[in-house]
Amino acid sequence: MKKVLIIFLLSMVLPVATFAQLDLDYEDDINPYFLGDSADLVFPILYDFFKYNNDHPATNIQLALIFEERYRNAHPIADYESAIANAERAELLFGRSRDLIDDRETRRNAWYYPNFTNEFKRNGKPEVEFDSVKLVFQQGLKDADSFLTHMPSIHQNFMKMVEQYDLASKNFVRINGDYNSLKDVYLLFDDELESRFDLVKSSYDSTLYYFKKYKEAAMAYPPFDLDQKISINPIKTYRLDGLVIQTDFLVDDIGLWDYGTWVDQVKKVISTEINLLRTDIEKIEKKLDDSFAKMENWVPNDSINLDPIERKSIYKIRRYDLNSPVANVFQYKDDKLDLINEQKSLSVYDTAQDISFQVKLYTINRVFQQTISLENDLRKYNSEIPNSNLNKNKEFYQKYYGGMEGIKAYFESEEKELLNIRSESAKKLKRQIVDHLEEPYLQEIPIYRGVGFEWQMPGLEYDSLEKNIAFINYSAKNVNDLEYFSGFYFDPDSVSQAFYGAKMGSKVRWYNAVPSFYGNGKVWQKVKDINVAGGGDLNFLVYESHADSLDFTNRILVSDESGEIKNEIEVHTQEQPVELTSLRNSNFQLALYQGDGLGDALWPTNLTIVKFHPDSSDYSIKEIDINGKYTGVFQTEKGIVVSAQSEDNKNIYLSLLDNNFNTLANKAFSFKEPIEIKYNYQVSGESLHLLSTRGEKGHLVFTDQFEIRYSDTPLIKEGI
Repeated sequence: MKKVLIIFLLSMVLPVATFAQLDLDYEDDINPYFLGDSADLVFPILYDFFKYNNDHPATNIQLALIFEERYRNAHPIADYESAIANAERAELLFGRSRDLIDDRETRRNAWYYPNFTNEFKRNGKPEVEFDSVKLVFQQGLKDADSFLTHMPSIHQNFMKMVEQYDLASKNFVRINGDYNSLKDVYLLFDDELESRFDLVKSSYDSTLYYFKKYKEAAMAYPPFDLDQKISINPIKTYRLDGLVIQTDFLVDDIGLWDYGTWVDQVKKVISTEINLLRTDIEKIEKKLDDSFAKMENWVPNDSINLDPIERKSIYKIRRYDLNSPVANVFQYKDDKLDLINEQKSLSVYDTAQDISFQVKLYTINRVFQQTISLENDLRKYNSEIPNSNLNKNKEFYQKYYGGMEGIKAYFESEEKELLNIRSESAKKLKRQIVDHLEEPYLQEIPIYRGVGFEWQMPGLEYDSLEKNIAFINYSAKNVNDLEYFSGFYFDPDSVSQAFYGAKMGSKVRWYNAVPSFYGNGKVWQKVKDINVAGGGDLNFLVYESHADSLDFTNRILVSDESGEIKNEIEVHTQEQPVELTSLRNSNFQLALYQGDGLGDALWPTNLTIVKFHPDSSDYSIKEIDINGKYTGVFQTEKGIVVSAQSEDNKNIYLSLLDNNFNTLANKAFSFKEPIEIKYNYQVSGESLHLLSTRGEKGHLVFTDQFEIRYSDTPLIKEGI
């Protein structure tokens, strides 16, 4: 029964034999292996013999020595399970050897113990002392027991070290995967993320703890010669450092990433800079709200902080979140305060009598342009929201805007408000411009001897052939505040005759008929436009047709302040004059001509530009295609912008010319309804106006880059 139990126990700790049961003889088949150096080769045969002879003394100790060698040569960490199993086998067999081997056994079967002595008789028989064998199994039993006592603790601490570092590194990697940048970590840090950070930190700290325990356990077992150390590598670059694939813990110098310090550093930034930033954000919001509240009841000379946000505050927010909706809303509100201030100032200007037209116009246009700028900003901010993580400041949004959807709704409502402000300021611009352009024709009627004057709005043609009335339809002041005027009257034959004159206030200084190109012939005359050249002299365009023929002529006349004609330029073109203007940044003038000189049989599309100097009879002339009937000219840094209109008045065409009148660009705009264009006016390169008369619908605002900034008529298409 005892023999069966031993075999059963050993079958659990010994490997399966690879040889079938043979009729083995220990002395002949097994012992020779020990006489040579072939102990490893004998193991299968020895074990097979042992299965049926487990009380054979030499077999037990020889197997014990083999298992001892195996556990000693195995890596105690990498081959831990195998080493422990072999140590257990060695301990068991050394214990059995102690029970089976005595002095009598070693003397009688000395041949079985050749590897326990270096002394042999002449016949080759080993001279074996029991004490030498006893020393082996006693020491073997002691060493195996010591190995089995100490190695589990060493291995356990080692594995816990590996396990904890693996836990720290994997959770660190997951954080890197979930948060694209360290800035995202800062702004999205919450209780859930903090618990993940704490796990990384505690796992890393446990790694160091178990490494210490591992070394302490190893020091208690001197045969385990541990000469390992840890090198700590700082994590400097997020999403680059610390992303461990595999760490070798069996090398002498184990390299570890310092997850613990990284966690501490990040949490320190959050507890100081980020928490302070969140506090600053609330302070800024309250300052802005305070400024807006004060602005509601603003009166002139009130002291209101129109710039409650320091630039560095916005920078600080964007430092952690470049397209932050918080920074965007603060920047927008800060800019809107300026807009509201301009609006408030404008309301004062509306009732002030001593503020010039230019100041009022500049202020209204500034409101208009600021509104457009804010609208563009809002569109940009709205476009950035889908790409923004609103969770970064969700508590702020909840507290001040009713949640993340509230911040979106705020931007949308502001867009509508800005649209209303832009529409109102555009209406004010039109009113100011039209008032300014029509102001001369609403002033007191001039007095000059027996002449009966009457103001006539530009572009209006009276059907009446009433005699003895001099209709004034153009007016312009020079630098000396002398007001030139021109117009026409009907002679006794009901033929239009042109005149020009000058006045101060309502008193006419002089009044002259335009000299005829045809001498004493019967002619139809009209001054088509006037302009002040060089600050003093008068330039005017004269169109003249012979009453008894189809002949007509175009002239440019230049008069001094006393009414004397200084220069006369005959322009050879078959078109009618439409506008006279000064060429920007030069001493030259531009005269524009379009249409059939005898009347528009077809809708015109070409424009003739005449460039001349008031003191010279020379001029240059060029014809260009502007796609429609001329409606206005503007001069900006980009070049000369010419506007034209289609015959149905539903299309506006813009052309950009250089100073040599070469076309640089074209663009067309189509509108849902016809627009009657009567005036054009340039406030700035960003504010080019085409306008209808007072009270009529029709107002377009363009830029010199062909962007439409306002239209009171729906735009349905724009393009080349």
